Amino acid sequence: IERRLDTVEELLGAGAICEELRAELREVYDLERLLARVATGRATPRDLSFIGRTLGRLPAIEERLLRFEGDALRALVAELDRCDDLLEPLQAALVDDCPLSARDGGLIRSGYHRPLDELRELAAGGKQWIAQYQARIAAETNLPQLKVGYNKVFGYYLELSQTHADKAPDYFIRKQTLKNAERYITPELKEYEEKVLTADDETREKEYQLFLQLRDQVQAASRRLRATAQVLAQLDVLVGLAELARQ
Repeated sequence: IERRLDTVEELLGAGAICEELRAELREVYDLERLLARVATGRATPRDLSFIGRTLGRLPAIEERLLRFEGDALRALVAELDRCDDLLEPLQAALVDDCPLSARDGGLIRSGYHRPLDELRELAAGGKQWIAQYQARIAAETNLPQLKVGYNKVFGYYLELSQTHADKAPDYFIRKQTLKNAERYITPELKEYEEKVLTADDETREKEYQLFLQLRDQVQAASRRLRATAQVLAQLDVLVGLAELARQ
């Protein structure tokens, strides 16, 4: 009891630092509750981002605690595990405003995982690739009238009017004959179509797998995180008592 009162007195005597600690503590989240969600497999991307944000406040909290000389506050510094090895991947991987669902995508930052970036580029750049492909094939075959189309039955196809159909090269594979046009596919076009049409699904699945990896990392560090949660809880009580004493 005396030790706690001495600590409250020390905090009360350093009002500016104590207020800074209060401000930092307002920005941390309930680690115990978040870790319980991780342990039961119910954690969302937003939960992991909250853990990351909490860890991100620890250096500032530690720096302010080091300004004190009392044994109790120094002991809290010694027990505080900043978990920098966990903070780095959480900050690098998760977007600032994480969604609640891990299945809907949109939770991993660009630049974190190159294969994911490539899938996103493929999904977003599909129309651009099609336009470039159409221009290239038209130039190679000397068929400026050539155009690329799409429908749900055949997917992507190359279309030529009947008046130019006899100029189609051998690697054009006829898929449909219309009254005024012929439609073809090529191996390159079908290969790209498959990539584009599956890119969105693969993107979401890749993000989900990366989320599971992050969740496993948090789970592996749960003992250290709980110890840090206890330090924050004790500090919160001490700072709260100091504020009450000031009032």
